[in-house]
Amino acid sequence: MTSAKIFSAKARAKINLTLHVGQMGGFENLNPPRPHSPDKEALAKMHPLNSLVVFADIGDDLLARAAGTFSLNIEGAFADRLGDNDKNLVMKAVNKTSAVTDIYTKLSYVLSKKLPVSSGIGGGSADAAAALRLLGYMNNDIEPDIESILVEVGADVPVCYLSKTCIMEGVGETLTECPGLGQLFAVLINPDIAVSTKDVFDIFDAQYDTQKTTAFSQSNGDGSLLEMATFGRNDLQAAAIQIAPIIQTVLDELQAQTDCQLARMSGSGATCFGIFKTQNAADHAAKTLQDMHPDWWCVATLLGDENEL
Repeated sequence: MTSAKIFSAKARAKINLTLHVGQMGGFENLNPPRPHSPDKEALAKMHPLNSLVVFADIGDDLLARAAGTFSLNIEGAFADRLGDNDKNLVMKAVNKTSAVTDIYTKLSYVLSKKLPVSSGIGGGSADAAAALRLLGYMNNDIEPDIESILVEVGADVPVCYLSKTCIMEGVGETLTECPGLGQLFAVLINPDIAVSTKDVFDIFDAQYDTQKTTAFSQSNGDGSLLEMATFGRNDLQAAAIQIAPIIQTVLDELQAQTDCQLARMSGSGATCFGIFKTQNAADHAAKTLQDMHPDWWCVATLLGDENEL
């Protein structure tokens, strides 16, 4: 008896080069949500976003094979940082799919957790998106059925499912692909801390500045990937630094490295990225900072769509 064929998918790290955040419930000037977006009551508790998103060439790895029951096993460097499997977004994604479609979901998953947890780079969302992608592969590509529930699993799941350079808007359900913008040499650093997204948004809401809305969509501007990133900002960065001041230390040390063109936090933190002129500069910065801070997660990577450098 032969064993079932194993399918694999890469859950690439998501990086918010920019993250412009509107006031909670401020959806008056955005396109109406799609049919499977949250209802009005839920939208009132959410924030409209406009974010230039890219994906790294590193990420978690997910394997799947047909089985008699659905199961999830987690291994890897950050496996012990995750909580109960029942709360994992892979479980939520598969259970949601099973509840609303006739897709075959009895798969055995093995997740190799290589990305920091609760770190602002979409690790859990990317894992869930990879699981849904594998469901599609093993059910002869039923993308319409899968895509209908993405935003219900999590705000970052649609963009992670796409896994391409794009502008993300609304509550994450509106994506505009940005092909041809190339790639960037980068260093990603997480100072071995997890930051609560809810806590960051609570501080942001308490200090919300209406002037921020004047540049809410500026990341849609023309230009190179670096120009678009430099033109924008991350509205959650200041709030995250209040919770974890070490984020500012990471940003300062990234910016101090030779040929660093931009240093910024991704998502709600605490992972930060530095953009560098060359791969050698990025590699050197990653090694220098890792030697200085052995307890930090520090890696050189390439951001953006493949084969566009």
